[in-house]
This record gives sequence, structure tokens and C-alpha cells, in this order.
Amino acid sequence: MGRRLNILRLAMWNLFENCGFSMSGAVAFTFLLSLFPFCIFLGALAATVGGRELAAYAVAQLFQAVPEPVAKALAPEIDRVMGRSQYGLLTVGAAIALLFATSAVETLRAALNMAYRVKEGRSYLFCLTQSAFLVLMTAAGMLALAWGVVFGPVLAQSIDSEAVHWLLAQDRFSVAVRYGVVLCVTTAQLLAYHLFLTAGQRSFWDVWPGVLLSVVLWILLAQLYARWLGISDYSRFYAGLTQLFTALIFFQVTAMVVILGAEFNRALGEAKASA
Repeated sequence: MGRRLNILRLAMWNLFENCGFSMSGAVAFTFLLSLFPFCIFLGALAATVGGRELAAYAVAQLFQAVPEPVAKALAPEIDRVMGRSQYGLLTVGAAIALLFATSAVETLRAALNMAYRVKEGRSYLFCLTQSAFLVLMTAAGMLALAWGVVFGPVLAQSIDSEAVHWLLAQDRFSVAVRYGVVLCVTTAQLLAYHLFLTAGQRSFWDVWPGVLLSVVLWILLAQLYARWLGISDYSRFYAGLTQLFTALIFFQVTAMVVILGAEFNRALGEAKASA
């Protein structure tokens, strides 16, 4: 345990020394820029498959695991954008939205490559296609979750089972399942980023410690940030832009713990190699 803590301290120092804070800011900025195009694409995909109701639930899934003040800051603006969007998956607008949504993935690729100290050797076209595929898979995953929220209870009600009906009646069970699914999806995405998005070859056993560290820290920091916003007033610093910067700061903290996970994996790998 003491050895792991020393490695974690080294990873935290490397995060500071190797511009991790600056890169996390870049990731947060591009994520916020990409969020609205991604929601437009997600809405187009969902509406093509199941109509506007499914589109609304699919977008709502994005805010299941973020602090409530962040969700309140972004949800109304996204609803406003979605209300003006013409849903059509095969339109030029949806294709452009998908292209813009890949910018956050590309910035995260650069941040993880820097953390692992590797240089990207794959072609730009391959990287762009891979980023678009990851965005598409993320949208498909959110769509599957939304489908379960919209149609799952209806199907479950048709099952003649007292146990199923009892589970459906338990609000706490529903909340636990919803957050559990979001957590599993987030973990799977982080694994994909470390294994496939970043340059070089790594196995599951090489990346899982950093992924676990990122997930645990993200949960803790999300809770702390929500409590901090309850006692802090950012309007003194940002005035009318408070809601925007509240979301941006949370995204930067999220990016920071993802990059820290990569730094931890690299430091752990170097420690094993020198042992």
C-alpha cells in the first residue's frame, strides 16, 4: 500500500510538471464546445429510431451522474437547442454535428498521449475516424440506456411476477440501477480511451489501475463539488456567466482525474520495470 501511495504522489507531481492542468483545461473547453453538437447528433439518432420522446430521454441520461448545479446550468440550454433542431439522422446538419463532437475526443487523445509520454504515429484520417466511431458508440450507448428507461418498465409490467412489480415500485432501487449503469458505461469508456484512443500498445492489466483511480476520484470530487457549490457563490467572480463556468470547472476537474489515471498507469509501469 505504501508503495502505491508513493507512486500516486509521483503521478500527481507529474500531472503538475507535465502540463496536466493546462491540458485538462483544454479538454474541458473542447468538451463544452462539443456537448451541444453531440446532443444534436444524439437527438437525431434517437428521433430516427424512436421519436422525440426517446430523444429527450437519451439527452437526459447525460446528466444522471453530474452534480445537480451543473445539470441545472446546462439542461435548459440544451433543451432550447434541441427544441429548435430538425431531427433527421441523414441530414448534413447531423453529419456536421458528429464532426464537431469529435473535437473533444481528439483533445483527450492528445492529453492522454502526453501523460503516457507517447507520440501519435497513426494517420490523422484514422484518428478522426476512430474519434467519430467512439462518439457514435457513446451515442448508441446512451440511446440503449434511454430505451431501457422509456420502454423497459412497460415491458416489465407485462411480466406476471410479484418480484418484478416489487422492484419497479422501489424508487431507491431504480435510482441505484440508473447510477450503476451510468457508472459502468463511464468505466467502459475510460477503458476504451486508455486501450484504443491513446497511442501505443497496452493490455487491460496495464490500464485498469488508472481507470479505477479515475472513477473513484471522479465520484468523490463530484460529491464534494456539489457540496461546495451549496456554500460558495461564484457569481462574485463570474456574474452572469456563473452557470457556464460552474459546468466548465467541473469538466476540468473530470479531465484532470482522467489524465491523472494515465499518469498513475505510466508511473506504475515504470516502477514495475525497474523492480
